[in-house]
Amino acid sequence: MRTEMQIDEQFDAALHSPQPLMQLRATVSALLDQDWTRDELLEQLELFRETLSTDGRDQDEDTVLEAMDFLVGWCSPHLKV
Repeated sequence: MRTEMQIDEQFDAALHSPQPLMQLRATVSALLDQDWTRDELLEQLELFRETLSTDGRDQDEDTVLEAMDFLVGWCSPHLKV
């Protein structure tokens, strides 16, 4: 079952990894493989980004914004998910 809490935990775990951006990209890619739509993931990433902003986690917020770029294709073609 897909829940916002579970996905936030996955996003947060990615941000705490040694390579947060690439791990978050891998997490998003894996979620796409689990039948999440791009729109659903963008919505979840935006909600998560808002939480990070509220918590003052500016660097993590920037990482999430970059991952959102990968999802919508505002990046080098080889990084798009």
